[in-house]
Amino acid sequence: MQSPVDPLAVEEVVPGVTRIALPLGGITGGVNVHLVRGDGPTTLVDSAMPLPGTLETLEAALATAGSSLEDVELVLVTHHHLDHTGLAAQIAARSGAAIAATAPVADAIADPHGLLVREVAWGERHIDRHGAPGTLLDMARQGEPLVRALPTAPTDRVLSEGDVVRAGDLHLTVRERPGHSPSDTLFVEEEPTVPGRPLAFVGDHVFRSAPLTPVLGSMLGTDARPAAAYLAALEETAAIPGLLALTGHGPALLDVPALHADRRGALDRRTGRVRDALGPEPRGTWDLGLEVWRGVPSARHGLTRLGALLASLELLEDAGEVERTTLDDDGGVGWRATGD
Repeated sequence: MQSPVDPLAVEEVVPGVTRIALPLGGITGGVNVHLVRGDGPTTLVDSAMPLPGTLETLEAALATAGSSLEDVELVLVTHHHLDHTGLAAQIAARSGAAIAATAPVADAIADPHGLLVREVAWGERHIDRHGAPGTLLDMARQGEPLVRALPTAPTDRVLSEGDVVRAGDLHLTVRERPGHSPSDTLFVEEEPTVPGRPLAFVGDHVFRSAPLTPVLGSMLGTDARPAAAYLAALEETAAIPGLLALTGHGPALLDVPALHADRRGALDRRTGRVRDALGPEPRGTWDLGLEVWRGVPSARHGLTRLGALLASLELLEDAGEVERTTLDDDGGVGWRATGD
């Protein structure tokens, strides 16, 4: 058993809901697990990254909050990324808790190693098409032994849009809002839990330190328009009056519309820089990015930067301002301004 490190935060957000922030590889703010208690099932929303010692840190945090792993009856998962699904199977095995998630998330929990293999294979084709260096996948490849060793678990309740889940005193409506990932799921309590405020567990759909960047991957179909889908989903969320958003990283958001407007403004400025860098001659995606970014991104952020660039190019393509071209016989992707 690993010795636990201290949780980054254990705080009651509203009565019956406690935010537990767990360390995540040096990332400021870590990753959140929310403990929900009341007359209904004692619930954890998300299950953290399966790093050595994290389960023990979670147990210590639950004790601080006056609960325990054995009290947990339900694990709800907001999306398929490993820092949210990682401990779900172990928590269920220890506590007997049921797992509830949408079908794509259920598939990830049932076969995390298979998902990683598919993601890396997709990523190799992706970066090759866009002229990016293969080193962008080094971190994913290095995580293979960790993921291979993870226990798996079936999902007891596979959720769909509009389903209602009881968690503590909350009645949470399932809202599928793809964007940050194709599997993004919100759990929304529409009855005010504090005066005038509905509440939602939003995972990584929106949080304070993240730009509006779809995380691309093997779950997306070839005709997907992830940037447009993300913007549409965010506008739906921002339109919920007075929403208190409990996020996957960092403290709760009290003003989602203001954050959405700020992030949308940053996206529009970034998209303008991309448009200005293009002319009539086709340019490869990575080459274009090096100009827009004014340098080479770090290995940690390279895939995110590439995803952000492609989001801007997708929006410009949809607006008829740029067109996609093929640069070579190997299918390399290029872009040029339309001149319209």
